[in-house]
Amino acid sequence: MSWGSPWHLIEAGAGDVRLVERDGVGEGTTAAGGGFLGDWAPYEQESTAARYGHAFYAHLQEEGDDVGYRADGMLYVAISEAAWQELIAWQTGTPLTAAEVERRTGGVVRAGGVRGGVLIGDGGQVHAPKVAAALAKRFRASGGRLDARRPVTAISTNKGRVRAVETATGPIACGAVVVAAGAWSGALTRDLGFFLPTAPQVTSRVSTGPLGIPGTLPLLFLTGLTAGEPDGDTLLWVREHEGGLLWGGTYPTFPRGVLIDAPVPDRLDELPLDGVLEILRIAAHGAPLMPALAGRSKLRVKHGAPCHTPDSRALVGPVPGVDGAYVLAGDNEAGITYGPGYGKALAEHITHGTPLDQWRPDRFGDRFSTQQQVLDAQGLSR
Repeated sequence: MSWGSPWHLIEAGAGDVRLVERDGVGEGTTAAGGGFLGDWAPYEQESTAARYGHAFYAHLQEEGDDVGYRADGMLYVAISEAAWQELIAWQTGTPLTAAEVERRTGGVVRAGGVRGGVLIGDGGQVHAPKVAAALAKRFRASGGRLDARRPVTAISTNKGRVRAVETATGPIACGAVVVAAGAWSGALTRDLGFFLPTAPQVTSRVSTGPLGIPGTLPLLFLTGLTAGEPDGDTLLWVREHEGGLLWGGTYPTFPRGVLIDAPVPDRLDELPLDGVLEILRIAAHGAPLMPALAGRSKLRVKHGAPCHTPDSRALVGPVPGVDGAYVLAGDNEAGITYGPGYGKALAEHITHGTPLDQWRPDRFGDRFSTQQQVLDAQGLSR
């Protein structure tokens, strides 16, 4: 979500704004983002952020920045009767028969292996790395300064106020700083005396070479593929990407929780490949109804570490006890959807004092002191 905040600070009139990236733009978890746009949170503030995000991406696309924006909807597909009953019990949308699922996907999903589907008409998708590149370009054009490949090592303070951002190539004096470093944010806020109540969960995505997949394919969520297995059913998301497929899922196996209360490596491509193998195994279950999932040519892999919070709401606002320090964290695997809204809200808070009570980073008090406790509060497996 880091690329949303600096652009909105410029727009809000914050003055001299500088974005400091450890690597290139969008090379962390953003590079592994699925890019889907929806609204899964039962709160009006998040729904407002989701609507803003849709309009924000559509506007970028309309103004000539190719961010891969499409409003083709989201389609949940149930494989079995049990998965179908569970799906219609919690998901609102337009129910589709198996034949309608096949027609809506242009034949990419075959009716023979489907029990039914639910179409969410206002869903959409973007390509996360393209979004990051487009915003970086606009940020620079608006007078923002961007330092790429300049790792931040600490935030120094003086008498309880931010003084400078320390980097591998020297300090950057500043009066305020927004910590929006994904899974690495907790290390920086810890040095400021604040435990950031987030828990990083490793996820991976796989992309193929061109397979003739139509660009009108809605974002797919396949349910029921692994029902009955000891770890339960794993939801597999699938979307079109450059004529091929891009897919992933929240696999419950190693290394899903390998970063819990552990140092985050400098680069996520150092993470083990066990999760990728699990995603490929799950995708093989879907090949009978979606033959393109059997494609194994020109595979590429990206790892990410989206961070979860105890109540599935983001942490946006001041770092307690340090004037001028703010944080934007806890995407709960939906940073693409809500990120622009979070960035806008934080920018308005910093420049105009707009309240952010619903996302205050310190709203849990001292209830959490380890990432495992955060994970347990959400009922997530390690």
